[in-house]
Amino acid sequence: MTMLAGCGSLRSVSSDGLVKVLPHFLDEDGRHSQGPLLLDRDLYQSELRSSPELIKAVRYDVNWYGGGELMLRLEVRSSKANVKPLIFEETVQAKRLRSHWTSIEIGPEQYTALGQPESWRVTLWRGEEKIAEQKSFLW
Repeated sequence: MTMLAGCGSLRSVSSDGLVKVLPHFLDEDGRHSQGPLLLDRDLYQSELRSSPELIKAVRYDVNWYGGGELMLRLEVRSSKANVKPLIFEETVQAKRLRSHWTSIEIGPEQYTALGQPESWRVTLWRGEEKIAEQKSFLW
């Protein structure tokens, strides 16, 4: 079995999985940051969280790895009562066994109907087999 070392962890080259999920609030211009630095992003996300009326959409940036055809599924629960969870599915294709980023956006109309996201879960599928999962604390 061949192993790759990166970012202080080891993983099998022949495996598929999720690295991280980054939910980002978006303003009316679709921005999640006001500058190129991570600090700019973190400060703007904090500003948006403290002023929810400025939030117009949400984007989930998913870092995954694997090869071949896979499917990413995002499920989001609302903080509003009697709102059904939203489910998004995205087919992804990778020719190389390395990490990839895929963005899944909840646009303005869907965000208005959903309201503030309370929790989320992202799963990675190969056919009918769930091969990885990451979820927020409240899921």
